[in-house]
Amino acid sequence: MKPTRIATMLGSTAVFTVSQMVTSIAWAQDAGTGTAADVTVLDTILVSGEKISRSLQETASSVEIITGEDLETRPDEENVQSAIQDVPNVYYPGTAGVAPIIRGQDTQGPNTGAVAFYSGTVPRASINIDGHYQTYFETVFGATSIWDVDQIEVFRGPQTTSQGANSIAGAIIVKTKDPTFTPEGALQAEYGSYNTHRVSGMLSGPLSSQLAARVALDYYGRDTFIDYINSSFTDDETNLDIMSFNGRAKLLYTPDAIPGLTAKLTYATAQNNQPTYEAATVQPYDRLENSQANVPSFYSRSHTGIADLSYEFENGIVVSNVTQYTDLEVKRSVETVGNGDATIDQQNWSNETLVNFGTQDSTFSGVAGLYAAHTQSDETLLLPFNGSPDFEDSKTNLGVFTEIDYRISDAWTLTGGLRFESDRIKRTGLSSTVAPRPVDFDYDETFNALLPKIALAYNITPDVTVGGLVNRGFNPGGVAFDFLNGQALPFKAETSWNYEIFGRANLLDDKLFVSANLFYTDYHDSQRYFQTVLPGSSVTQLLTLNAERAHAYGLEVAMSYQVLDNLRVNANAGVLQSEISEFDTLPSVEGNEFGKAPGYMLGFGVDWSVLENLTLSANVEHFDGYYSDDLNTPAFQVDPYTIANARATYQVHDHFQLYGYVNNIFDERVPTYLENRPGVASFATMTAPRMFGIGAKATF
Repeated sequence: MKPTRIATMLGSTAVFTVSQMVTSIAWAQDAGTGTAADVTVLDTILVSGEKISRSLQETASSVEIITGEDLETRPDEENVQSAIQDVPNVYYPGTAGVAPIIRGQDTQGPNTGAVAFYSGTVPRASINIDGHYQTYFETVFGATSIWDVDQIEVFRGPQTTSQGANSIAGAIIVKTKDPTFTPEGALQAEYGSYNTHRVSGMLSGPLSSQLAARVALDYYGRDTFIDYINSSFTDDETNLDIMSFNGRAKLLYTPDAIPGLTAKLTYATAQNNQPTYEAATVQPYDRLENSQANVPSFYSRSHTGIADLSYEFENGIVVSNVTQYTDLEVKRSVETVGNGDATIDQQNWSNETLVNFGTQDSTFSGVAGLYAAHTQSDETLLLPFNGSPDFEDSKTNLGVFTEIDYRISDAWTLTGGLRFESDRIKRTGLSSTVAPRPVDFDYDETFNALLPKIALAYNITPDVTVGGLVNRGFNPGGVAFDFLNGQALPFKAETSWNYEIFGRANLLDDKLFVSANLFYTDYHDSQRYFQTVLPGSSVTQLLTLNAERAHAYGLEVAMSYQVLDNLRVNANAGVLQSEISEFDTLPSVEGNEFGKAPGYMLGFGVDWSVLENLTLSANVEHFDGYYSDDLNTPAFQVDPYTIANARATYQVHDHFQLYGYVNNIFDERVPTYLENRPGVASFATMTAPRMFGIGAKATF
């Protein structure tokens, strides 16, 4: 289910729900006499993903905020993917094995699918959970729970100045709730179509006057909606149903003996299972039938530890340090064993030190930071022919950065940022699979970049802000496996210059919110991924090549209007135009659109409090058609489609809630991605069919 929104500010984007509204008493002078009137005001939302805590009014980047209050009004959301999939110019082309497409950029990186195993990959968007940056396999074959989440920040456009590598397309920052010194707890249970089942729990409270703890558990599962009709179909070794378990425990220490010191320790574990894709291979696709004899599945398990320390000096300077370590195991299972099974054993650590100074009222405020990370992976693929590839992959990242806000006057604010980024990509191993001769991977390259950012904001009035932003994006290079010729082909780093104009306004006594964000991004050495089946064979050629020039431009606009005290409507739109403008290696591709990039997205929603304890919500999202690949293959063109959803929430009393939902009301079963696959006549990943569900949530 999608959010019911009161305000969306793009270019600096806010999302609010009715639950975020508070009633206050506003005193006005009328002929010298004070009179009281009830007015509706909105909570102040702070953005912290750029390492500086700013109000949305001050933030220049295009960011959408989904708060914990938002998520509490839609308890049926599956995960972060479902929570953000209606954000303008953020698109998910499937239900499994995908990452978001942000402004036309596939965030899972230039190497995808099988080539991600052979060649390794570097994601294009940072997905950060409490200080842990997810790697490729966590992003594509995992699921981030939204249970007990405090805030989600979705940044569109390059974020490499503040986030570093892997964020040329954007960043998704997830902050979970911290322990409280007031006891609280929650339980939730849900059941729905396709055996959807969910059980969640949370308990938080003090262990002493200085120490508090919080534990949150969330389990979600459902059956696949694909019908496998091949009489030879087997799934003895695979599991094609969706499963996700997330557990988290936190300790918060605020010692009285050291005022200003905050220490937090987090342990998080996650298990996820899903098929490689949920796809139909038999036309008409809306029957959701698949004729393959088997489909691989992915299972992942991770353990993460995070130590978070901060100290605030009396002069307002805050020094903080976040250290995290993650152990990840990923298993790819196929029928039969040894016919493509893969294991990935990965360890990742990172450390980020920040010094923040100044406040929102200071003439100067900002941050200086140092970030270091290392990821080590051992990857093995079991095959019955030509040997089993075995790779070692390591990535080392170092970033030194700063960003400063200069408040020139009450109306003007200038922001400047700079980052030095150094990324070492190393991959070694031997593969003789498919290729006519053994391929010895011995790739070791270091990529350095200076990443500037400058923004200027002008408050026309306290309620109307306009401004501009220029920043540079960067993603390191890597290596691809040429299956046809049996060789490793390196590709260059990609860079971009991003230009944005933004504006937002609160009108009609804060009843009408209008915002807009206009952008143009110019890509150099854009990393483009191509997948084709070689004529007369079952060999699939998978390559990442650099297009010398490419660009994308578009508009994000939103409006929200409080029609009545109990009725709010909202609308949003994302417009995107893209082009590969110069490509010496494949000149026939010049002039093509980016693959998997809808030309526009339109959304409309309503939130109606019918009774004091009954709320009805509905939303409609329309997606323009697009090509599935950069080749703009006509047979792989996806048609426009529309998805509608609805929810009813009944508050039995302050601590008990019942809810019901229907997703995809009109049962739109349409392809979201098309391609040729060996052994099948056609292949299409599909939208999820109509699904019903009911649930209950209790708090105490």
